[in-house]
Amino acid sequence: MAVNNTGKTYPFMEFPLSIKRQDAFALDAASVFASMEEAEDYAANNPIAYIGQIICVVTDGEASQYQIKNETGDLEPLGGVGSDSIATDEEVEAMLDEVFTNKE
Repeated sequence: MAVNNTGKTYPFMEFPLSIKRQDAFALDAASVFASMEEAEDYAANNPIAYIGQIICVVTDGEASQYQIKNETGDLEPLGGVGSDSIATDEEVEAMLDEVFTNKE
């Protein structure tokens, strides 16, 4: 179950040291998953999962981003994942014509 922490004040942590990456890995172990099943299990069952958290699923060497949508831990794709969220070439052309065509 994802936590809805919008009603709480956020803790403030003073951390006067800078963080420098030492290797190519995520700083938060709960931000990158090797399968959709792992990500869904994390979002639904992990007590540190929270609504609005951005997580990444890497499959076959390609990453897809998701956000935890609600308290049940449903994942919502970000960044144009899914065929209905990407404009077709014709739609893009129509939008550009509408914006840049001189209407005088």
